[in-house]
Amino acid sequence: MFLLMIRSLKIPSVLMALFAVYVLLPFSSMNAYAGNPSAAEIEQYVRARIDMGENIGEFFKNRERPQFGPEGGPSMEALQKMTNEINDFVGGILSKHGLTIEKYQTRSPDVFADEAGLKTFLDAHPDLKKRYEVLPKSPMGGQRGH
Repeated sequence: MFLLMIRSLKIPSVLMALFAVYVLLPFSSMNAYAGNPSAAEIEQYVRARIDMGENIGEFFKNRERPQFGPEGGPSMEALQKMTNEINDFVGGILSKHGLTIEKYQTRSPDVFADEAGLKTFLDAHPDLKKRYEVLPKSPMGGQRGH
């Protein structure tokens, strides 16, 4: 079903959807980090989210378009290659913030759900608040892709 949906989309949409699925939309799983996030953790995740959002255009810039398979969409090999490239790109950004993809996907729902903590942090850092507020919404319908 997912493959049929992907094949019906245009290539840039496929790439954005893969990015959202593998990175920005966290997996539903048991969270090993129970409790409210600390101010330092909120800062870490906000800075990582801003960094990812601001650099996604660089990822797609001058990117080779995937080759189409006999059924009209990218082949499974092309999709796997894109997935690996996205993971490498995002993993590099997150590592600058002391995070892994798995940790970000697991913890970010709780961090970004702390609306009071997030508001307090962003109000104290107007430069980051401006950058955070202009991030694109998730192509999959979520809020700001986290």
